[in-house]
Amino acid sequence: MDLLTRIEVSELPEKKFHIYFLGQSGYVVKTANAIVYFDPYLTNYIEHSAGLNDATMRRTFPPPINPENISKVDAIFCTHAHVDHMDPWTLERINVPFKFYASIGSYEKNQVAIPEERIIFLEPLNEYIIKDIKLHPVPAAHYELVDDQGRPDALSFIININEKSLLFWGDGVIYDGLVDKLQKYDFEFAFIPINGRDKEREAKGIIGNINAVEVAKLCSKLNIDVLIPNHVDMFKNNSASIEYFLQCINEHCPGQQVKVMHCGDRIEA
Repeated sequence: MDLLTRIEVSELPEKKFHIYFLGQSGYVVKTANAIVYFDPYLTNYIEHSAGLNDATMRRTFPPPINPENISKVDAIFCTHAHVDHMDPWTLERINVPFKFYASIGSYEKNQVAIPEERIIFLEPLNEYIIKDIKLHPVPAAHYELVDDQGRPDALSFIININEKSLLFWGDGVIYDGLVDKLQKYDFEFAFIPINGRDKEREAKGIIGNINAVEVAKLCSKLNIDVLIPNHVDMFKNNSASIEYFLQCINEHCPGQQVKVMHCGDRIEA
């Protein structure tokens, strides 16, 4: 059974949910009543836009789902405008209606062709409810907290499902006050990038993220049952070592449970 069929056909009892990994920072959350996608990158848009001769921009594995085949989706949330998170081809090729959620700053940078009546602009700290899923956006610094008009741009998502909290970091680095905000929660799962940043990638226009050491130190300050690292598997020029990350966890946050997911893997809760 292929991944999309598993997502759409499976039936869950109330208070249970599944989380499927799509690669990079993309996930699908399925509950008894809802199917919600987060940052789905399900095409070869980046390779196409970069030019077919740039091997560093090719996916290391094919898209796990053809967006044209998606028949069940309630909403799609995108953390920011970068096309590995807000992919025009993915969003525009889905043939069934869905609500699209993003910050206005991100949308204006990447104006995907979605009917206006289906677009909801996210405001930090407001609550958004998709059936049995509750979501609070939190400002993210990728690297700036606001756009050139002073509006929130990139976001992280705090999600609550049946009294269980999840953290979808998206992209970004730590900024003053963020840890204090996150310490208020007990996270069942936290999905955080570990690919880091450096001058070489920045020179190529690749804006980086929190790195392995920073994530490990962050976890020592937060209440996270299971940490899931991401943003390391899809592009060779913007990756990181899982082995080194696990060493950092052992050094800075020993005892932290870590689950390394591969594309198509599922978490059950």
